[in-house]
Amino acid sequence: MILGVTAPIGLMYVPGKLIVSGDATATADRIRASESLFRLGIAGELIPQVVGIFVALALYRLFKGVNKTLALQLLIFGSLVSVPITMLNVLNNVAALVVLSGVDFLSVFDQAQLDALAYLFIRLHGLGLDIASIFWGLWLFPFGLLVIRCGFIPASSATS
Repeated sequence: MILGVTAPIGLMYVPGKLIVSGDATATADRIRASESLFRLGIAGELIPQVVGIFVALALYRLFKGVNKTLALQLLIFGSLVSVPITMLNVLNNVAALVVLSGVDFLSVFDQAQLDALAYLFIRLHGLGLDIASIFWGLWLFPFGLLVIRCGFIPASSATS
């Protein structure tokens, strides 16, 4: 339930509301006007990662008796690799917030430069999600094999 609510907020809803493709100034203006929504998007990305750690651990414990190697691959791809990448990637959005916050040490930049720099961090965040999504998908291969091999999940309930 938590994953089904928070992840779409962080990955789809907030970016859809605040990011204007190809327009650093409009994106920066939207983020400044809705900073709390942008922060909600950050939380919406971090919460599923924390939950994902526990899901991957639970699946590992469930399936390690079926095939320990596949269960370990599930744990590695599903938690130990993708979670740190995703959490570290959120730092790009935090950096965009810092750039747009008007802190004194950035006063050497004019507004257009700050907007462009914030947009750069947002673009880097998007690229980081592309990298993380590779591992979000890779854990499904050992998971699928474990489900097929486990025997305690019915293959089909259809009757002729």
